[in-house]
Amino acid sequence: MPLFSGNTTVGTAATLIDGIAWHNPVLLHIHNNDNTDAVYIGGPDVTTSNGLRLLKQDSLELTLHQANQIYCVSSKTDHTVSWIAQKL
Repeated sequence: MPLFSGNTTVGTAATLIDGIAWHNPVLLHIHNNDNTDAVYIGGPDVTTSNGLRLLKQDSLELTLHQANQIYCVSSKTDHTVSWIAQKL
């Protein structure tokens, strides 16, 4: 099963974790690279108030089906997350 990965720079607006939607279904591992602040994960309307909080230097693994997309947002600009996905 092929693996693919990338980095995404997140800011104060919801940012799509690009590169995974057309490969679904995938097992996605996403990592908050920042060493001070949390990043928030959700759909296209994610905010720092309604998103799933991923603490600094923490990771999350989830399965995405069909055309699901994941967005991230931060309370600051130039916040980097990295990800790796395995096609199921």
